Amino acid sequence: PKNAYEVIVVDNNSTEDLKPVVSQFSQAQYVFESKPGSYSARNKGLDIAKGEILGFTDSDCSPALNWIEKGVAQILNHPNCGFIAGAVNFSFQNPQKPNPAEIFDSLHFLQQQKYVRENHYGATANLFTTPQIFDAVGRFNSDLKSGGDREWGERIYEAAYEQIYAADVAITHPARADF
Repeated sequence: PKNAYEVIVVDNNSTEDLKPVVSQFSQAQYVFESKPGSYSARNKGLDIAKGEILGFTDSDCSPALNWIEKGVAQILNHPNCGFIAGAVNFSFQNPQKPNPAEIFDSLHFLQQQKYVRENHYGATANLFTTPQIFDAVGRFNSDLKSGGDREWGERIYEAAYEQIYAADVAITHPARADF
């Protein structure tokens, strides 16, 4: 139910006015972060988040209708885990005929299961965790423009928290259409 979750939209210098869009949803809250970078934006969201379970996604992602339900269930089924990294499915400009760049991107980018298993992190395009993990290992490094997901995940791994890939926690991300 809508009263069981909150959505925090962090505007990180968007070229569009997001306030009117966000205001249409009673469970959504708008906040502005002037320091450029997704990790600064995520940390700003953490400043005001009230939840016991935190889910992260990006503005170009479309979570499945059951995304929150599945992410919460995974966290509850794995108490004290570092994070749950969900599946990233890809969309194409022409679904019947993806171009070579889109195919390459879908095969090599945002491979969550591989990231968790081999590299000990999950992309925050689809990630669930808890405030206790941030208390234990710290927040995202807001000085990084790229690679902050990996750096934060490595801290979780070094602290010996379990890292879990969950195929049923899914979002869709557009594949990059050019190289």
